Amino acid sequence: EPSSPTTAAAGAAECAVASPSRDTSAVACAACSGSGDAPSTCTHAAAAAAVSIRPVSKDSKKLGGGASAVSLQRELPLPTSRPISVVEPEAESEIVGLYAERLCAVAHGYHLCCQALWDTSDAAPQFVEFVRAHLPLFRCFLQRDATIIFRHFNFILCNKRLLSGFHDVLLAQPFESRRAWFYEHLYKMSAADTAESQVTVYQVNRERLFETSCGALLNVSSDKLKHRFALQFEGEAGMGVGVKREWFQILSREILNPDYALFVPSSDGATFQPNSHSHINPDHLSYFRFAGQAVGLAIYHQQLLDVYFTRSFYKHILGKPVAYEDVASIDPQYAASLNWLLENDITELGLDMTFCVETEVFGQTELVELIPGGADVMVTEETKHGYVQLLSELKMTRAIRAQIASFLEGFHEFVPHSLISLFDEFELELLISGVPEINVEDWKANTAYSGFTADSPVVVWFWEMVDGFSQREKALLLQFTTGSSRVPSGGFSALSSHRFTISKVDIEPDEPEADQKLPMASTCFNLLRLPNYGSKEKLVQSVAVALKCGSEGFEFA
Repeated sequence: EPSSPTTAAAGAAECAVASPSRDTSAVACAACSGSGDAPSTCTHAAAAAAVSIRPVSKDSKKLGGGASAVSLQRELPLPTSRPISVVEPEAESEIVGLYAERLCAVAHGYHLCCQALWDTSDAAPQFVEFVRAHLPLFRCFLQRDATIIFRHFNFILCNKRLLSGFHDVLLAQPFESRRAWFYEHLYKMSAADTAESQVTVYQVNRERLFETSCGALLNVSSDKLKHRFALQFEGEAGMGVGVKREWFQILSREILNPDYALFVPSSDGATFQPNSHSHINPDHLSYFRFAGQAVGLAIYHQQLLDVYFTRSFYKHILGKPVAYEDVASIDPQYAASLNWLLENDITELGLDMTFCVETEVFGQTELVELIPGGADVMVTEETKHGYVQLLSELKMTRAIRAQIASFLEGFHEFVPHSLISLFDEFELELLISGVPEINVEDWKANTAYSGFTADSPVVVWFWEMVDGFSQREKALLLQFTTGSSRVPSGGFSALSSHRFTISKVDIEPDEPEADQKLPMASTCFNLLRLPNYGSKEKLVQSVAVALKCGSEGFEFA
């Protein structure tokens, strides 16, 4: 079995060149000569048989330019177009199980050889043809063990054309498994020096958080921010995990601040997408890049943001094409009108529509052609589907192309496209913003106690109170105790740094103003310090005061 991609590449190339025959039962493999292996047990021969490797003539394709193409004196073999032989299911399963890892390693090596031959950062055309010719076999490997994609098939994640053939197989894996793979390989790819002990502290102004954060971090190297860093609000003593968590929360809300004209709300008022008129702010593209950095940095450090984007914008982050159905998440009425056009024959309606539409920019009407010369091209029953798609792209893509590009430039500094493509747009929302609903039973099941037990009267009253809270009040309580108003995608068991804990604070009867003590929180440790109140009424009253006055801000207690 090849011990490395380099060995696999060399073995596959030697075997293919030395043994071009399709009769692999009698192959004399140059890679295995002198090893004592019989041809029937040769790994490379088995691989060649499975992928049906054959030689090609020198004029079957033209070599690309560049030193590497010139320096290689022999052609790599192209895959045969002959389909893989059909065998009984039981035998097929046994063969795949026996040779899966070896065949994957050889396919990986073949990819490396093709890349060297074509001298391209994209997948070589020869290799794309190879994958397409044997797509069922590749899919079979991934269905058996999806982690193969990281050991041998990383080229699939890095190429949109190839990924389209495997996306459904990847998305069929459990979300939590893909999330674990995502972070495992995200950190492996990081150039951050985890051995470095010094922590850089950045100061930001709470009143001018967006501008000061952008000024402090925009031009800092991504490698430095991937490493440990700390934030401190000017004039406040607090510093630590809880402060960083609150910074992410407030910053995410500031990104949506209408004063910056970066994002606009959709019709439901709850989701946002880039503002096509953001150019009113001369620094808008730099701000979009910083917004992308903030979202990417939050994902990298597993911090949740208080922001929800439109479905179409999540697709842009993932590099997926948008469809006219996605307009519904932005403007349901507009989507309904597009749908009406598709469902009705417009031949006799006399609509006189052309491939040119009017848009309003700060009160001024502008004409935008959907295609060159669109003002002179009428929309017909035959062309209406293309018209609807172009209208959708204008609203969701074309009008905000520069904003999307700047956002992704910052985002990809921390999260490469090859890894974020492990998710769909719904899961990306979970990754960025956490679970929108707060499940009290899950919260309770993942709570530890110090000085209390689950049956202590104050604890029983506390959970009865939380059960009666609105979602907003639950979010405020969560913000007060953990620094974030969102639940991680894995529920409360996935809270970062420490398990949520309720700690007892004893109240002495003769202590001055003992009944005036309020609950306290240490967000760095997800810790709620709860006085041992004598009644449920006093508990509810004290928690209400604490939430109203202390959900934001840090001082040493």
